[in-house]
Amino acid sequence: MKAIGCVICAFLTPTSLPAQPPTTGTLAGTIRYLGVVPPNQRIMTTDGQTIIHNDVVVHAKTKGLRDVIVVLDWKEKVPADPKSKPVVIDQRDMLFIPRVVTVQEGRKVRLENGDNCNHCVDARSTISENTFNVATPMGQPYEHLFKAQKNPILLGCFLHGWMKAYVLVAPHPYHAATNAEGKFKIDGVPSGQHTLLFIHPDTNYRESITVEVKAGKTAEVTREWKTLKP
Repeated sequence: MKAIGCVICAFLTPTSLPAQPPTTGTLAGTIRYLGVVPPNQRIMTTDGQTIIHNDVVVHAKTKGLRDVIVVLDWKEKVPADPKSKPVVIDQRDMLFIPRVVTVQEGRKVRLENGDNCNHCVDARSTISENTFNVATPMGQPYEHLFKAQKNPILLGCFLHGWMKAYVLVAPHPYHAATNAEGKFKIDGVPSGQHTLLFIHPDTNYRESITVEVKAGKTAEVTREWKTLKP
């Protein structure tokens, strides 16, 4: 009887139940810029160094455009995981690195100083919770909880006027920024038709498209831009 009971138990265990079909999919793609790239800027720092910088960063081979914000127009607020580690922006080599980040409301942004000089962070927004000006001395990072807003939040350094970064804060986790090859990936997107918004914050060029995400599959998106004029 014991042996029979064990067999019956085995059939009733959760591992023997049929797997539930997925309800979410993945959004992935590439943003390419085929227009004329502006010439590099030569920035003289306060200590006499020269920084070569361009607001439009295009991969030499793939033509992928870096630092494009990709965000789903999702109306419902999704609580952030309280265990999520902060998104880190470093002030290093007299620049903000990375220049563009996206973060879900409820997840902290950690602003660090990896240089051997003092910096500060000046956040500018129409929302008071997203507006501040704090010192960030060496080895003294500052953490902040931003509120969700539609437009990217501009960060600067009052001590070094050329330094600039952008933070897009969304009320949900369906967002990303393109990497050095212009690629992005967003996992766990609810299946269905969605509006997907692209923002290049340095030029304020924007585009929105409709995409369909199927459960358990990856929706591939490729955009080719010939201009970055708003």
